Amino acid sequence: MTYGSIVHDPTGSWDWDLPLDRDANQRLAAAVLGWKRGDGTAPPPADIEQAALQLSGYAELLVRELRQVFNRLSTEPEPPLGATDVRTRTAITLAEATRRLRAPAIRCGDALKQAQSRARLVDALHSALDRTLVELPAPVPGH
Repeated sequence: MTYGSIVHDPTGSWDWDLPLDRDANQRLAAAVLGWKRGDGTAPPPADIEQAALQLSGYAELLVRELRQVFNRLSTEPEPPLGATDVRTRTAITLAEATRRLRAPAIRCGDALKQAQSRARLVDALHSALDRTLVELPAPVPGH
C-alpha cells in the first residue's frame, strides 16, 4: 500500500499554476442544490458532508482566483463607466465569501442545508469571477 506525501506549504503557493476544475465543481454544486430531503434525491449524510467539504475547498480556490483578478482591475482615478460597480460588487463578494468560509463546512445541525449553502457560494463566486474577468483591461501587445 502506498501513501501520499504530506506537503508543508505555509505560503499556499505550490498549486498556483493549477487550473480550476470548474465543470466538475459546477456539476457538483448543481447536484447538491437539487437534493431534497424526503424525496429520495439526497444521498447518505456522509456523502452530503463530503460534498460540502469539496465545495468548501473549491470555494477557497475561487476566492483566491477572484482576489487575483480583482487586484488586476483598473484603479484609475476615473475608471470607465460601470467599472466602479464591478470593483464594488467584487469587493463585497470577496468579503462575504471570506466571512462565510471562516465557518466550518460541517457543523452541528443540518448538513444538507450547509452543503447547499456552499453550493450557492460557489455559484456566486463563479458569477463574480466571470463578471470581473470581462472588466480586465486588454493586454497591450508586446508587453
